[in-house]
Amino acid sequence: MKKFLLIWCLVCSVAAYAQENKKMYETSFPSKEVKELVVVNSSGNVSLKQTEEAFCRVVAAIVVEAKSEEKVQEALAMTRIDTAVTDGSRTFTTVLDKEMGLKKAFAGVKVQVDYQLAVPRGVRVRIVNSNGDVSVPAFAGRMDVDVNNGNITAGVLQDGECYIKQSGGDCNIERVNVLDGEFRNGNVLIGDGENIRLNLNACTGDIASAGKLNVRSSGGKMKIGDVERLIGSSSFTKYEVQDLADLLDMDMKMGEMNIRNIRPLFSEIRLKTSFTKVGLTFMDKASYALEIKHNKSLKMDLPEGLELEYAPTSERNVRIGKAQVGDAAQAGKVQLEISNGNFYLQ
Repeated sequence: MKKFLLIWCLVCSVAAYAQENKKMYETSFPSKEVKELVVVNSSGNVSLKQTEEAFCRVVAAIVVEAKSEEKVQEALAMTRIDTAVTDGSRTFTTVLDKEMGLKKAFAGVKVQVDYQLAVPRGVRVRIVNSNGDVSVPAFAGRMDVDVNNGNITAGVLQDGECYIKQSGGDCNIERVNVLDGEFRNGNVLIGDGENIRLNLNACTGDIASAGKLNVRSSGGKMKIGDVERLIGSSSFTKYEVQDLADLLDMDMKMGEMNIRNIRPLFSEIRLKTSFTKVGLTFMDKASYALEIKHNKSLKMDLPEGLELEYAPTSERNVRIGKAQVGDAAQAGKVQLEISNGNFYLQ
């Protein structure tokens, strides 16, 4: 009991010892003066709201926590927002003076800078943020977001290309028209997208619906609901696709591709794999011309009654089998080149 009371007293003493204070930065200017608004921030959050007003507004809250009020005031004095205007672009940058990096002088000092941006339609936005989150309820137009060690939450992104670069965090987008994204060591969740291009490294992805999905991946897992066209390459990635409507064109190594439903009116499937587990399930009444090039190490599981016709090849340890399923006049093309691994067809 005495030990518990001692620990509790120490906790209360530390809590009482910490001091916190803040200062505000706020500015506004006519939107016709700029084509692009840029924010470069560290150790804080950025929220973006698009408005119908005729001016841009930038508000930043600089919050400092330290062991004494003196340290708080010193840190506040050494933290500022710098602005620069070049070629129609206005940039706001969080600046911490060099003295802030001296651990001995400022041991235990915590600085957080949170931005709130209000930007009218027609103004491009670029956000570079580290150690904090970015939130965008909705945005129409061009937007670039670069986040290191933070989460991204977005609603509907439309009427322009959206570029996102993220390392270490979760990205959650409700709907996007055009997305070009680079992600590393995180989770990517997209509800609906028309044209999506992704470069993924050690990520977990979940896309409910996509028109065209172009993806390059290394490691991780991808879960896709329904997709019209899936194109790209991967290594050490597991793909689970619920519904494929039109086209698959993938180059894969040391991974897995499982498509549960391939629609009858698909156009083409081109798949080149090595040491990969492949599972293709066609819906009822699907017609297709199958050609599979494989080595003898491939383990195949074909539907009952489907026989491949093999022709002689000049390549050693390589076989090319062909088969016609359904109506040849309405058939899609299935061209597979599989080396080692497993192949399941249904």
